[in-house]
Amino acid sequence: MLRTPPFVLVFVLVLGVAVSTARAQQDAPPPAVTTAPVTAKHLSFGDVFTGRIEAEQHVDIRARVAGFIQSIGFTEGQNVAQGDVLFEIEPDAYQAAIQQIEGQIDSAEAEAKLAAIELDRQRKLLSTNVAAEVTVQQAEAQAGKIAGQILQLEGALKDAKLDLSYTKITAPFDGRVGLTEIDIGAFVGASSAPLVSLSSIDPIYVTFPVPEAVLLDVRKRHLDDTGATLPPNATITLANGDPYEEPGKVEVVDTIVQPGTDTILIRASFPNPDGVLRDGQLVTIEIVEDNPETSLTFPVQALQREQAGYFVYTVDPDDTAQKTEIKVDRVDGTDVVVASGLKEGDQIIVDGIQKVRPGERVQVTPSEDQATSQ
Repeated sequence: MLRTPPFVLVFVLVLGVAVSTARAQQDAPPPAVTTAPVTAKHLSFGDVFTGRIEAEQHVDIRARVAGFIQSIGFTEGQNVAQGDVLFEIEPDAYQAAIQQIEGQIDSAEAEAKLAAIELDRQRKLLSTNVAAEVTVQQAEAQAGKIAGQILQLEGALKDAKLDLSYTKITAPFDGRVGLTEIDIGAFVGASSAPLVSLSSIDPIYVTFPVPEAVLLDVRKRHLDDTGATLPPNATITLANGDPYEEPGKVEVVDTIVQPGTDTILIRASFPNPDGVLRDGQLVTIEIVEDNPETSLTFPVQALQREQAGYFVYTVDPDDTAQKTEIKVDRVDGTDVVVASGLKEGDQIIVDGIQKVRPGERVQVTPSEDQATSQ
């Protein structure tokens, strides 16, 4: 009886397993993948910087005359209008000074009338050779002296009225007042610390440093037909990550490069009607630049990378997967901007990439956005 050698049995067994595996692979359905098309989009891009909010106007309110605070006309943090009375200093002493000077002026004017009468009398006597010329000269000097006193008193009266006006400390412009340590009854004067700060609200500035090289590139991209630089738009992100709704405009570029950092300070202006932005606040600002040309994009999850560079898996019309090498311009949020290697309408595998082999058929399911579009 003939016996089959063991190695033959092993070969037959391995061959059988291989045939079974091949049949199983042939019978298995193609791997399921999700695709998205390469689309042409109008994108904007920009550079992000850290900036500081600055009020267009900011002043420390100080007393210009000495006295006790009689009233305070605001609540801390309140919006005030130009001309609103913020503090009032007791005016009694300044009103009394005005009355005293006015009385002195009345007395001097009465003396001036008497001096004028006396001068006229002496001139008549001189004309009849009754009075001496020196007497007339004395009368003229007396009248001039009194007139000079009146001028001095009128100047003093203006100063006194000016001091009285300073007892009412008003807002020089519309804005918001800060905190104050002054209470009613406190004594203040010209040498006292600031009573309160006042900052304008709308519009408001953001000042931020920009590297010189970046600024040169921005200028180059925004030259119009006349050679003038168009001011790019700007947006703000607040400290909590929320975007500020009002867009701004770059208005001022400093003429000096900051030593040591090679940066140039730029100021952008933003509407601030609700007072959300506050003086001194730290924000993230982005110079937004509109790209007049459309860009080819696809979802960022489809992007793959190897040592040779970037690639994606595309799907041919017969549902065959292909490895396609590409060059990337940049990543813009959730989109990859393509520099070369793809064309509009190419189907890119965005889900199920790990199951794909180049040259194999796949079972395609369009992405939700593509399915909705179709």
